[in-house]
Amino acid sequence: MSLLALAPENTPVSRQPIGIYVHFPWCLKKCPYCDFLSIAADRQDIPAERYTRQVVNELVQRADGVEGREVASVFVGGGTPSLWGANGIAAFLEALRDRFSLVETEISVECNPTSFSRELGDSLAEAGVTRISLGVQGLQDDRLRFLGRLHDARGALAAVRDAVACDVPATSADLIFGVHGQTAAEAADEVATVADLGVQHLSAYALTIEPGTQFGALHRRGRLPLLPEETAADCFRAVRSALRARGFEHYEISNYAKPGHHARHNVGYWRGRDYVGLGCGAWGTLSDEQGAFRYRNTVSIDRYMALEHWPIPSEVTAGPGQPHQDFERLDVEARLLERLMLGLRLAEGIHVPSMLASLGLETLGERRQRRLLELKTRGQVEWDGETLAIPAAQWLFADGIIARLA
Repeated sequence: MSLLALAPENTPVSRQPIGIYVHFPWCLKKCPYCDFLSIAADRQDIPAERYTRQVVNELVQRADGVEGREVASVFVGGGTPSLWGANGIAAFLEALRDRFSLVETEISVECNPTSFSRELGDSLAEAGVTRISLGVQGLQDDRLRFLGRLHDARGALAAVRDAVACDVPATSADLIFGVHGQTAAEAADEVATVADLGVQHLSAYALTIEPGTQFGALHRRGRLPLLPEETAADCFRAVRSALRARGFEHYEISNYAKPGHHARHNVGYWRGRDYVGLGCGAWGTLSDEQGAFRYRNTVSIDRYMALEHWPIPSEVTAGPGQPHQDFERLDVEARLLERLMLGLRLAEGIHVPSMLASLGLETLGERRQRRLLELKTRGQVEWDGETLAIPAAQWLFADGIIARLA
């Protein structure tokens, strides 16, 4: 089966492709808006080789639980995986190829401008990486400082040029808009500048304030300057207009791509594809004969590095001192709600009959059906009896629309 497209949602679990997420937790500096697991460290203090051995050990043991399933995508995220280096990533991919065919697999690696070079990109390409995801975040030095980034605008642009010029086939760039002091015209100019350098994919995220971050703490004390919601909405519209004018498809609320370059790994999340999580603090979600479960590896790097065994998650092995920080059985209602929350972020929406069949359901339920019809009457969703989608004109209100279907 080709991995260029996901399997239909009603394909038996044993034949559905999976994704693999690998977490590399170290960064040179923790950004104040980031709520991902990251550990600030100097380059020379990062135990990259030892971490590679641990991730490979975990892979070998977890592979038995998904034996025979194809790998549609691999995503190495963090943290700052470009600090792992090509050797560590190559060793991991070699171990992965020993157990799975990666012939048509999308293999993405997150990189930061401060630790990326064309030489690194060429080495990653030689290791089999097919996609660079570069954390540009902005092109104004004052806003980059506000966001806690270590690079300046010049360094960001140089990194994008190197990524586009290296042997890795595709480049994606991340940008944050809606930052204090930004205008809609400036937001549009930033994405246009990056797009014009030749990237095939661009993620444009509105700045969000997460509770457990430095920004979250400042916000609680009323000390964080924020852009008015109306201006942030104008930035969203300006970004969309600038990128569509350059041939980018707005295929998900925060994501744009040239035709044929949608991020397969992230599309897997939005469509509910199973994925294995590897590495310290990594999340994974898998289906089995009982339904589905979600786990998270220990967030303690010392604990992770000391582990010898990674059993398939169970309630017995989850908790402090165990390989898994969290474990949760997902009932049908939770899985349905998640499919709606994530699938409705896509421009194509959700094919509801296939989704229901994959969950063993016949209908969305009487209450959801009533609310769906109300939303359709208001023009907030498009619904033809099979495909359910939020029209692009309503994407700024997607969270509230989805909440009505909860």
